[in-house]
Amino acid sequence: MAETERAYGPYPHRKRWRVIVVGADGGRVTATYKSAAKAQERIDEVNAKASGRTVSAAVDAYVKHLRERNASTTCDTVAFRLRGLLKSHERDRALSALTVPVARSLFAKRATEIAPETQHGELVTASAFASWCVERGWLRTDPFLGLKPTGARARGKTQLRIDEARRFLDACLDENSHASIAAALALLCGMRASSIVKRTVRDVDDGARVLWIERDKTKAGDRHLEIPEVLRAPLAAICAGRTGGEPLFGDVDRHWVGYHVRRMCKVAKVPIVCPHGLRGTHASIAREEVTVDHVARSLGHAGTGVTSRHYIDRGVEQKAQQRAVLRLVAGGRR
Repeated sequence: MAETERAYGPYPHRKRWRVIVVGADGGRVTATYKSAAKAQERIDEVNAKASGRTVSAAVDAYVKHLRERNASTTCDTVAFRLRGLLKSHERDRALSALTVPVARSLFAKRATEIAPETQHGELVTASAFASWCVERGWLRTDPFLGLKPTGARARGKTQLRIDEARRFLDACLDENSHASIAAALALLCGMRASSIVKRTVRDVDDGARVLWIERDKTKAGDRHLEIPEVLRAPLAAICAGRTGGEPLFGDVDRHWVGYHVRRMCKVAKVPIVCPHGLRGTHASIAREEVTVDHVARSLGHAGTGVTSRHYIDRGVEQKAQQRAVLRLVAGGRR
């Protein structure tokens, strides 16, 4: 088939749907399909080839653009969200075919598969992608504008109670593996899973007393933390004999942390929580200590809004917070 052919339709034709393909020489080929959906698939397939810019190609260009400006984990999340909503890996289409009706259809199907909180994240990402395409003249408008999650968004993740947090920490220290120490960092330092896996050997500093965090999710996330005493010996052992630039926990990603946090919950026989739930646990246990802006900085948040809504009611200062968590969770160990 010629590269410049175009497809038109679908047009109702008795009990079927008709598609007209016009070739580069002006010749016309007509085909009929049992359903409008099948006919539209054929139209999208032909026109995607003719346009030279498909949805998947535009997504690749957008992610590449972001990688030049953001952390790789953020870009991976964007790519994952767009892949989930746009489904271009299952059926690609011309970017120009990403219209409001198509966007609504894609979202309606996706909404049956994921929770409202995830819907929100994917819609925000899709609108940012569409706006970027509009700026470049690839789309006329944002087809996702006005779409909303089908239910109320969740407020925060499930957290552990104090006794449960103690059992979780004891299980991590008893196992004393790379994975269990990474899980303990999520609880005692309130770190994101992505921050944990990006740490290098040189980030464990001053005799394993200080942990440097750079290239975090936001600029506010760049900070250094006091490493709790119970984690100093295990982290020093992990670093022993290794060069500074090596990844602290090896070639792993944030999903590795999530898997082992859930695994350690089962070992400790406590409710299953995610790494973000441990961040919330970290913030909530010592919430009476200081103001919310201090705990926002400790968690690497740019402002206090997210901290207040999703993590705690009242904040705790960075070092005082860690020590308070240790007093309650570690039974006085420092």
